[in-house]
Amino acid sequence: MKKFLKFIKKFLLLIFIIGIIGGGWFYYNKYKTEKLKKLAEEEKRKKEELEREKQRKLLEEKRKEFENLIVEMENFFKKGDYTKVKELSEKGFLLGKEYNFSVDKIKEILYKIEVNTYLSKLRKLQKENEDIYKFFYVRKEVMKIPSLKEIASLKKEILDKTFENEYKVKLLWAKNTLEKLEDEGIHNYFLSKKILDDAKKIRLARNIEKDKLEDQIEILQSEVYFALKQLHENTIPKSLY
Repeated sequence: MKKFLKFIKKFLLLIFIIGIIGGGWFYYNKYKTEKLKKLAEEEKRKKEELEREKQRKLLEEKRKEFENLIVEMENFFKKGDYTKVKELSEKGFLLGKEYNFSVDKIKEILYKIEVNTYLSKLRKLQKENEDIYKFFYVRKEVMKIPSLKEIASLKKEILDKTFENEYKVKLLWAKNTLEKLEDEGIHNYFLSKKILDDAKKIRLARNIEKDKLEDQIEILQSEVYFALKQLHENTIPKSLY
């Protein structure tokens, strides 16, 4: 019996020792796992910080590149090298899209190019407009140019001038037609009347200052009317002359 009790004591002691060792191992293993976990998290945090720093530096470099590109565009714009400006703008738009940079400045420079380009065309057309017989060509070309606010007043001025020129051309045409009576007198008389009527409609519609030639043509038409016997005999009842 004593031996059995002794055995039991030894057995319980062994169990106790095993329990202590097992508990110690469990807590050590838990500590080791937590430590490894913290080390892994710290390593991950460091990697993320390094990546963020890398991205920050990259973004900073790209922003500087983007800003330098805009400065280049402005310099080429001042030199009038619009082809180079447009070439750089394509690169600028790509950088803006990729890194979410504002491209308003690029659009502003391109808009200035558009304004200057149309302004140059208008000035050439204004020069062309000095020839009154080019009124139709000038008007057609002016109508192709958009009415940007910076050039709207000049565009209107040139356009108005084309109607003044058309009015003058029609007056000259009406006058010249009267001078060719030896060919087809009656036909030319009525053609002159028709052309003069068209000229008056343009003048009234466009609020153009009346040219003294208009009155002169009406006087000439009256003289031609009575000079062509066949014309006034066919249009005035005999009882009136």
